[in-house]
Amino acid sequence: MNLLAAFSAVCCAVSLLYYAAASVIALRFARRASSGPAPLPKVAPRVAVLKPLHGADDNLPENLISYLELDYPKVEYIFGVSDYDDEAAAVVVGLKPQYPFRQITLAVGEEPGCANRKIAKLIGMAERPVHAEIFLLSDADVSVERDHLRRVVSELGADEQIGLVTCLYRAKASGSLASRLGALFINTDFVPLVMISKTIEPLSYSLGATVAIKRQALEAIGGFQRLKDLLADDYYLGKRASDRGYKIRLSNSVVTVKSEERRFAEVWNRQVRWVRTYRTTRPISIATIVLHGPFWALVLLAAARCSIFALSLFAAVVVARIVTSRLIIGKVLGLTNQLSDAWLVPLKDLVMTAVWAASLFSNEVLWGTRRLRIQSDGTMREFFTE
Repeated sequence: MNLLAAFSAVCCAVSLLYYAAASVIALRFARRASSGPAPLPKVAPRVAVLKPLHGADDNLPENLISYLELDYPKVEYIFGVSDYDDEAAAVVVGLKPQYPFRQITLAVGEEPGCANRKIAKLIGMAERPVHAEIFLLSDADVSVERDHLRRVVSELGADEQIGLVTCLYRAKASGSLASRLGALFINTDFVPLVMISKTIEPLSYSLGATVAIKRQALEAIGGFQRLKDLLADDYYLGKRASDRGYKIRLSNSVVTVKSEERRFAEVWNRQVRWVRTYRTTRPISIATIVLHGPFWALVLLAAARCSIFALSLFAAVVVARIVTSRLIIGKVLGLTNQLSDAWLVPLKDLVMTAVWAASLFSNEVLWGTRRLRIQSDGTMREFFTE
């Protein structure tokens, strides 16, 4: 066996161990998540939901309604837009009469001098709920179950050292091949990687879809102002809280995003942005290439000239990858209608290897119509706006 074949075989073996570990950890997570939320204290802490918005797609009303119908006694809602002409503002205004007993505020404007436009909204939004003890941050494309807030608040209160609770998220595909691939990147790459990372070491960062943070933890890191020029604001929100001595907990509550990509180019650009951002925040992530089992299985086939050993290992890797993906999609994420997409995972993994390679050649990313360059300290600089 030549050196390339030997190295590829080792990577295949490492990938098989990774799939086995991911399966065991996923089953444990599913068992924990199946239990209901712990009881709230007699005096439930006041919560402010902060949801910065930009534009309005067909899913926005449904996403906002899922928050407005949260089962929690003391909650107020701050929806932020850059100006009144934003289509999202009309959606919020239209929903307010439907929920007369909810405290809903539309915050208009952005803090000047912020490269990160989401943070530019959040700075002003966080100043409005003066009595809130907990902030629940959520992206515009996220929807939740009715017990979501009860779960994360009870998890925050489980230990006074816990300053922040972060959540896994599942992606529902819209039906196109591009959206199905986009969903698989989240459901079968991101989810198991986070679960295994959390098992190996305590979380020291947060995930972007939704985060619950105590007011004192946010104040301890200097507020949202400290994140104003960072691309991976979610990562650094948790990282700076962790650096201040606060624990970060992974919630049993899984939230939902929609994968709406219609073209493969949209999937490609998003994945390259995520991988380049992640490589900047956690340089060791470059080593995840050894976990690209289907790629190494193909390399082994070529290097070993389709020997019986190579064919056997190739089959083992592909089958194990599909089985693990089906387990995570079905048991952990509850997306039983997307189980058949697990057959696409080996193809998606080959695309991921190409994304990994492409991410090495530049620190530039596309975010909407903005072209940004990620600096070594995690800040971003815009050098072209379409």
